[in-house]
Amino acid sequence: MIRVGSVYYVYPMFKRVSWNAIGKKHLKYLKNYMNIFPVDENALPALYPFNNSIVILHPFFYPIEKFEDKFKSIATRVKGVIGIDVADSDAISEYAVSLTNRATAMIVPSNFAKRSYVSSGVKVPVYVVPHGVDREWIDAPKTQPKTFAKLADYKEKRGLTFIISYQMHSEYRKGLDILIKLFKELRNERNDVALVLKTSQYVGVIDGKIGDENTRVEKMLTLRVPIKWLTEDEQMELFDLCEIYALTSRGGGFEHPPLLGMARGEIVIGARGGAWDDYMPEWGLVDSKRSGQVLAGNPIHVGHGVEMIIDKAVDKLCHMLDNLDDYRARLREHIKKVIREKFVWDKICFELGKILLKYLREVH
Repeated sequence: MIRVGSVYYVYPMFKRVSWNAIGKKHLKYLKNYMNIFPVDENALPALYPFNNSIVILHPFFYPIEKFEDKFKSIATRVKGVIGIDVADSDAISEYAVSLTNRATAMIVPSNFAKRSYVSSGVKVPVYVVPHGVDREWIDAPKTQPKTFAKLADYKEKRGLTFIISYQMHSEYRKGLDILIKLFKELRNERNDVALVLKTSQYVGVIDGKIGDENTRVEKMLTLRVPIKWLTEDEQMELFDLCEIYALTSRGGGFEHPPLLGMARGEIVIGARGGAWDDYMPEWGLVDSKRSGQVLAGNPIHVGHGVEMIIDKAVDKLCHMLDNLDDYRARLREHIKKVIREKFVWDKICFELGKILLKYLREVH
């Protein structure tokens, strides 16, 4: 690729949120192809870009709303404004659509998200650029427990299989109630499994009496490791401790943790019809039904999602648990043919770079 003009990449540089993690990956690889400058989202009002540049807003909707007047002046100076954002449900609001009209193009991480934008009335070009994994996530040998040594010891002494799920926020969207129902039904069938939860405050294990969806999760915990944000090494260590990822989300623009888990050899189970269909193997998908509104009251994401049918999910989980070696072999083949070919960061960012260079080269 030829370096043409400059790119200002506006994102939350100092917040520990998913936008930050994905933005850092984009910047890491895009700098190989173009002149790219990171800008913190709160510094947007001070940005004075060169005329032959483009501006990326990642996320798009929040800074547009917060700095609307400044954005208008920036947009008149540059070749284009590229928005990177998601669709957490199958529809975005008329208000959100009106905001996308101020972008030159939008980039979303899944075909589900693109369908949501297009069916909601977005007129600017919408490109799909997925999230990914570094190749080391696929190739690195199994880690030795350090941060989660207590979890590893607990697992080994009791001969358990660990099922993990990330439940950091947005409980209904992430399907915490579905997860608890699913695990309760599974424990009625067998007692050789425990549930590992990553929340915004801790990594915890549920291995015992399961409440219902109205019971506070903290009351169900058998073991807890207080930790808020995981480094990449800690995430890898945690995934290496677990055999199966339970993706119980109703919505989301991509859902990145299950892909990371898959790269580390975790079998993943999820509801058919979500954004994760792009990277999931067919054998990991469970029949689903339409959910309620994913984020009630949200001004951007106003649609519905999917939720797995619990009894079918329990049956599939039991089959996976009884045939772990077979499913691991299937997963290795899926990693080789799909993950390594379509969902590694170097390939993804090369394609992202081609999109950005297209707009940098345009003559107004």
